[in-house]
Amino acid sequence: SESPAVRSAFKDFYRRFRSEEKISFQAAEEFAVQSLANGSLPDSIHWRVYLELADLMKRSNKFEQARNLYQKACQLQPYASQVWLEFSKLEEECGNMNVCAKILHAGLEYCEYSENLLNRAIKHEEKMGNLCRARELLSRLKHVGIEKVWRTVLEGALMEARAGNDVMARRVLKYLMHHVPWYGPLYLEAFKLEKDLGRTRDALHVVERGLTGIPRYGPLWFGAFRLYEEMDLQYESYDLPRSMSVIDRATLNISKELIWKVHLEAAQMLERSSTEHLDSSTDPTLVQVINMCRKRFALSIVTCPPSLRWKVWLAAGRMEVAAGNSDVARRLFLRAHRIVPDKGKAVALLESARLEEYVGDVELANAILCKSRLVGGSDWKVWLESVMLSIRCGNYSRAIELSQQALQQHSGTGRLWASLIQLLHFSEGEEAQFKSLTLALNAVPKSGEVWCEGARIHLNPFSHTFDLQRASRHLFFATKFTPQYGDGFLESLRLLIVAQLLLPIAALI
Repeated sequence: SESPAVRSAFKDFYRRFRSEEKISFQAAEEFAVQSLANGSLPDSIHWRVYLELADLMKRSNKFEQARNLYQKACQLQPYASQVWLEFSKLEEECGNMNVCAKILHAGLEYCEYSENLLNRAIKHEEKMGNLCRARELLSRLKHVGIEKVWRTVLEGALMEARAGNDVMARRVLKYLMHHVPWYGPLYLEAFKLEKDLGRTRDALHVVERGLTGIPRYGPLWFGAFRLYEEMDLQYESYDLPRSMSVIDRATLNISKELIWKVHLEAAQMLERSSTEHLDSSTDPTLVQVINMCRKRFALSIVTCPPSLRWKVWLAAGRMEVAAGNSDVARRLFLRAHRIVPDKGKAVALLESARLEEYVGDVELANAILCKSRLVGGSDWKVWLESVMLSIRCGNYSRAIELSQQALQQHSGTGRLWASLIQLLHFSEGEEAQFKSLTLALNAVPKSGEVWCEGARIHLNPFSHTFDLQRASRHLFFATKFTPQYGDGFLESLRLLIVAQLLLPIAALI
């Protein structure tokens, strides 16, 4: 461990280093090298300086220099897990996955039970498809007390769940819930696993067990709301009696700062139930449940911090739109716009524009979006909505013009690039699409939306750009960078259909 004097010396260096960095990277580098050479810093913290220098070189795209500096830091202090972690991140970002694995394993030779290093190594091996190697890393923990390594064991359980080995995952999670009963996210992960497996009763048991032990843990309550809502809908209890009972329990136990969110969640649950399942002839009627919903919105407003009330007004406005009360919704959106902070004004204006388009006043919707675009530092979502409105109106040339203007301000937004690539197919053809795709990948190389558009270009069998191998590569990156969006997986399915069904048939014709 470092003495207070040594820690103070490094703090002084770090503050000066950051101030020099604001001037230029070169000035910061010169200051660090000078500090190492003039003896102003103790030898025992030189590795920290090399670590800061390596990070600076990485951000300057001087990767070879960064590697050399990380290697020096590893030599000076091999027992610091942070050094190995940062070095491995560099190699992973450069695409050197095998080198990254070697660095992590080398670090584990010195920091055998480092939680951060073990977790990263396990995730990396899983990413590489080496589940057996990941399990070998976990096996070294069997002789260590669970109180020291439970986080890593939890990571192992989640890995098994992702690999489809749900029996092992459930066993490990049950073991952890017994030995680490105070950790809320553990119950949350166990609940999600049971829910994904379709075991509603087991999921409910996990949730209730967790809430008994940790009654103030918010995310678990919200998980319980989803479960009870599904049960109510399954039994066709569209006024959600079980759900509302759990909501009332939550307001008595959950942290005070979350009570408004509980009421908001209740209002949205009632809204979903009423708009999807009820009308004037059902029991209860649509109006009765909508009135229950309005009361929950009112409770949310009363308990909500003043700075966040605009979010509740917007949610209430969306409910009124769904209920067909456009005039009431318009007043609620206006109220939200009056109190929303400057950085959120675009959100309120977007909702107003969508409402006007919904009721058929496209001209007013366009005017609202035009005003939103003129607001200083306008949100990229405003530009995207403007583009989409023009597309829905069939005005493709205007949509292309708006996309190009948007990218002048938000060149790092993949959704805007993807929209432009799609639109160019209608106006200028495949060559313009391909050129735009190249520009987009240079601007946002980690945008899954852009990679997905590239795959679509190569998946068109009537185009001279048709290339299933390239399409497969593009879809790999699309699902890698944005797995939360379904487009990449849908296009992957289309790729399989073309490759395995259509091409063999075409070959026989």
